[in-house]
Amino acid sequence: MILNHLAAVRAGRVCRSATAAVAIAGWLLSSTALRAQTPAFNWIDAVDSSGQAYPLLGMGTDALGNVYVAGSTKSQNLPVVSAVQPKLAMAGSYDVFVTKLDPSGHVVYSTYFGGSADDIARAVAVDSAGNIYVVGTTASQDFPTTRGSWSPQMPPAPPYAQANSSNYEGAVFLFKLGPNGSVGYSTYFTSQTAPVDPQSVAVDAAGAAYIAGTTYGGLPATSGAYKTACGCGSAPSLGFSIPFSDAFLAKFDSTGSALVYATYLGVPNATGNAVAAAADGSTYLASSQGVFRFNSAGSSLLGSIGPVLNASAILATPGGRVYLAGQPGSGSNAFQPTPGAFQSDSIASPPLPIQGSDPPIGIMLLDASLQNVLAATYFSQHGGGVNAMALDASGNLYLGGSVKTGLLPTRTPLQEGFGGSLATGFAAELTGDLSTLLFSSYFGDGDYFYVSSVAVGSNGALILGGPTDKGTVWVNSVQPGTQPPLRIDAVVNAASLLDNSLAPGETIVVRGAGFGSDAQLLFNGAATPAISLTPTAIIAAVPSDAAIAPMTVQVQSGGALSNEVLVNVTPTSPGLFSTDGSGVNQSYIRNQDGSLNSPSNPAHPGDRITVFATGVGPVTFTDGYAVTQFPADLYIDGFHCDGVAAVMGNVAGLSGSVYQLMVYVPDPAMMAAANPNLLNFTFPPQVGVVLEMNGARSQNGLAISIAK
Repeated sequence: MILNHLAAVRAGRVCRSATAAVAIAGWLLSSTALRAQTPAFNWIDAVDSSGQAYPLLGMGTDALGNVYVAGSTKSQNLPVVSAVQPKLAMAGSYDVFVTKLDPSGHVVYSTYFGGSADDIARAVAVDSAGNIYVVGTTASQDFPTTRGSWSPQMPPAPPYAQANSSNYEGAVFLFKLGPNGSVGYSTYFTSQTAPVDPQSVAVDAAGAAYIAGTTYGGLPATSGAYKTACGCGSAPSLGFSIPFSDAFLAKFDSTGSALVYATYLGVPNATGNAVAAAADGSTYLASSQGVFRFNSAGSSLLGSIGPVLNASAILATPGGRVYLAGQPGSGSNAFQPTPGAFQSDSIASPPLPIQGSDPPIGIMLLDASLQNVLAATYFSQHGGGVNAMALDASGNLYLGGSVKTGLLPTRTPLQEGFGGSLATGFAAELTGDLSTLLFSSYFGDGDYFYVSSVAVGSNGALILGGPTDKGTVWVNSVQPGTQPPLRIDAVVNAASLLDNSLAPGETIVVRGAGFGSDAQLLFNGAATPAISLTPTAIIAAVPSDAAIAPMTVQVQSGGALSNEVLVNVTPTSPGLFSTDGSGVNQSYIRNQDGSLNSPSNPAHPGDRITVFATGVGPVTFTDGYAVTQFPADLYIDGFHCDGVAAVMGNVAGLSGSVYQLMVYVPDPAMMAAANPNLLNFTFPPQVGVVLEMNGARSQNGLAISIAK
């Protein structure tokens, strides 16, 4: 993962197993050092760089700032230190691994933990003393358990379950390692044939461990539990019997020798997404059907709230309040931001035919009873998810997850998105009242990557970790810093207003604060003339000879330097201009007669129109016409448009040198001979328009108006 190697070099420390990416270390070392006020990497580690890690990771920190990481790997070359199991149990199978790093990122211990079949760590909790609790699934009959634990042998198969057990990865296990890596306890929880899927684990101040997840039956429910019968079942659909799930919650005592309780939620179609242990002994279960508060015995509910959020992460604060993050609800469970929220609008792209639009992330703060919403905000434009949250000593909220490039609200970022159409990781810091964004940055490069865990390290460091789709596990320590008076908050395409990769010659907007009249925009340390300048925005063009490689963007003003933002440069990164400057809604299009396209002035099928774009990459000129290195393909409602020609130059009301592409609106009647299904087809009044070049696409949510 090149970017993480770059960050490691920038931090002055190359991670273990650094490869050819270190060849560009000299470039980064010669770049301007980050100022103390701005975010910076403390260190970064490839905990498992084998390419054989399972794409799940759990992580936490203790009171001293030590970092604990657990995942699963097939690698036989994990760099073990003070290991309780020094070797992979069986070549070709996954074993759990657990690694402890000190506050500086150096390995304290690292060990395998598993049997002769696949063992998959699913979730992790760490207590303040440095004990780590790992829950997961195993197919191993010889999974290492301890004498005296609740079930040192795999439990017998349950009599009945709603779903085929082959859809699951085996029996559920729970084990605890002490601060020095010694085994505290290890136990099976369910049978290998029970369809039980653990999703989360938490630990309370007394050392009791709580497991939550999704099940189709087969849970060892305890006598007196809130629900001893599964709310799961099956329903007929198209001649098939489709099973539906229930959520579950279980509690083990501090020794792992007693199952205090195990209960179903008893709600059809529920999933158990996350669990949090409260200081008063109660427990919160976040589910697709709402959030539920259980008493300490697991025998009754103390409160609940409907699925205002399909919460994927939950955090109980020492003061008795509860944070939730997930996908907002709708209808009677509609999510409502509170006054003063950081983001009060969902900012979703307008729904257009054949263009999907996922809801944004929602974050809520509730009181202990779950009855009163204390704060609520949207976060991101649309799509993405939060996997973990943590609270620092000042009461600020850290969150981590994944989001598609271009959709994240950034603040003093270390980098912009590198993922293209793939999701990439992010981490952010909000004030505890959810009113102010203090820090937000993408993490990752062109690989699929997500931040699966966040925690607070020593000196307030943000610790984040996650896997890539290439089987590598990364852990970063980042010092978020403060919000300096001179800063860059985002680097966006001037047309789409999205922070995608940049292209040579693209007109961009650098957003931030503190830009004086003498401000200069620096690409890799070299100044570039500004097209326009305000205290909060600089409009400029990416150098036309920019190399297709990562580069830094920085602002110099008043003798000071802003934070340095790493951006990716790709051959193309097209964005289409809109009439209102928002990057969505009505596209800036000239009809055949030169008038602006609009709902009251639509184009007709077969008409010639002109669309306006930037980010089309290198351009040459032949007889006054603009010729791009890669073909420019315009699509209207999914139909390819026949091109006419293109020119490039200034356009009144638009920024920079604008690419102007002339095409014909597709005429379904003319295509009916080849496709009879189009014989009576007419376009809706507004449909999506997208420009595609070299695999890169312009933004969704931009429309052209077409007459019937």
